[in-house]
Amino acid sequence: FLFSHQASAQAIGGLSASKLGTLTAQEVGQGNIELEPFFGYARTQHYFDSDRKIQRLFMNNDSTQKFSAFGFRFTYGIMKNMEIGISLPVDVSELRFGIKYQLPQLGKLQWALLAGYNNIVGNQAYSRRNAFHESTPSAIGGFILSYYFNKKWSIDFDAQFQKHTTSTINNHTQGLYLNSDIGYYLMENINFIVGLNYNCQSFSLAENNSELLTLNTGIAIERAKSFILVINAPFDMM
Repeated sequence: FLFSHQASAQAIGGLSASKLGTLTAQEVGQGNIELEPFFGYARTQHYFDSDRKIQRLFMNNDSTQKFSAFGFRFTYGIMKNMEIGISLPVDVSELRFGIKYQLPQLGKLQWALLAGYNNIVGNQAYSRRNAFHESTPSAIGGFILSYYFNKKWSIDFDAQFQKHTTSTINNHTQGLYLNSDIGYYLMENINFIVGLNYNCQSFSLAENNSELLTLNTGIAIERAKSFILVINAPFDMM
């Protein structure tokens, strides 16, 4: 179970992770399948303006914007060193496909290539030209690095480039996602994790460009044989 709005950190879907908002270079293993139900809840009363200053979202203090989501990720080890997967919300309004290929290990460093495609399925009146860039089909490519210092310390990093296949009315061109998580097993089978997630959205008009830096904190409890519980709390910093 992942207590997170997964889309905030990742453009791609369907691929396995070992910590919070960052993918791992390790694949799930040939013939294995991994199922992850995820639930996310977010609330805010503020936003960042074009000068990067925090402003109130509403005129008064009694209003709050809330968001919740629930969905599933299915990942399958289709062959040696390769996994494919899909993420979808419970209403199946969007499908996120992903594929990961793990390259030969370099000492303590594992690395992998990724690719994916996102598509809007339904549950809305959809005009391609008037859609926001989040509601437009897109293709993704990137890579993942995982480094294991020892049995307790490890770090994951991924970089994803997203290109939308349909131009929107505000001419969104591309997106860049950078994620990193570092974890330490302070207790047996309990991984304490902190990470940084950065994404940048580019438009044909530079004044519409946006970027967001998020601090992600959490733990992964791995005490059961075939079950991991992940709890995390992300905080938008800048």
